[in-house]
Amino acid sequence: MIKKQLSMILLSLWIFPLVSFASERSIVDIQTNQGLIAVQLANDVVRVTVNNFLSYVDDGFYENTLFHRVIEGFMIQGGGFDTELQMKEVNDPIRLETNVGLSNVRGTIAMARKTGPDTATASSQFFINTVDNLFLDYQDTSSPGYAVFGEVIEGMDIVDAISTVEKGSVDTALGLMRDVPIAPVIIEAVRRREGILSFNEMPVTYTVGDTIVVKLEEAMIREIPLDLWAAVLTEDGRLLYVTDTGFSLLPSAFMKDVPVDKVSHSIFSLDVPQGLIGHFTLFAVFNNAGAGMDNLSHSLRSNIAAVSIDLVQ
Repeated sequence: MIKKQLSMILLSLWIFPLVSFASERSIVDIQTNQGLIAVQLANDVVRVTVNNFLSYVDDGFYENTLFHRVIEGFMIQGGGFDTELQMKEVNDPIRLETNVGLSNVRGTIAMARKTGPDTATASSQFFINTVDNLFLDYQDTSSPGYAVFGEVIEGMDIVDAISTVEKGSVDTALGLMRDVPIAPVIIEAVRRREGILSFNEMPVTYTVGDTIVVKLEEAMIREIPLDLWAAVLTEDGRLLYVTDTGFSLLPSAFMKDVPVDKVSHSIFSLDVPQGLIGHFTLFAVFNNAGAGMDNLSHSLRSNIAAVSIDLVQ
């Protein structure tokens, strides 16, 4: 069990550095089978569009859907079809929010729609522009454009890679679909990024008698209570969970239901004893309230903090 949990943590850290910043705009992580795409949403400009998108995110609607339409030199589109190319049942259409100062430039995300302006393709499908597509902006009432509601802040290389995959045409219940990736590009999960953690500045090396003080700071506004987990990976591969009473081999949250107004967290203070040497990595992660370490669905890769230290004599 511990080895399995450790592998999950290490996988979650794979080539994805912690980004620390504060923002009033929501950020979501789109986990695909090609890699992770992080998008910052323009809550303050297109509230209707963003709230609609987040309602699908929070319902888990986008899990195991496809980027079903990919055109190199244009955009990648997803969020409406499952992995069998069956269209998913969606919510009501939404009002079109264009002509608000946001443009379909490279790296922006926008809502797809049908011919009518207030349709947003039944409100679930979106696309990411891979080039500047200014012709998709508002022109006039007869050409109202497509509503941009955010921008890619990490993973644009993943978007570019998806845009170049081999495509073909597929017969479906809705008719012939063109520009469909031959090898499915799957959206595995879409999650809000909340409670990004960073360790306090620490020395790289400690010696006997030094005091290790471990603290965490949240670097982003958090809207919901979450469970805080902390652990130490030892040089011999053991994973020790930090609890409010010490260390444990049994999976345990450090603090449950952390209030949204609590953003600074003291984890532990330890005087290095004689004989304790080696390389140690400290991990911290926010997880859904009440969830175990087997469920990192909230966290994905972006919410995990890590720092390494060496204890020498």
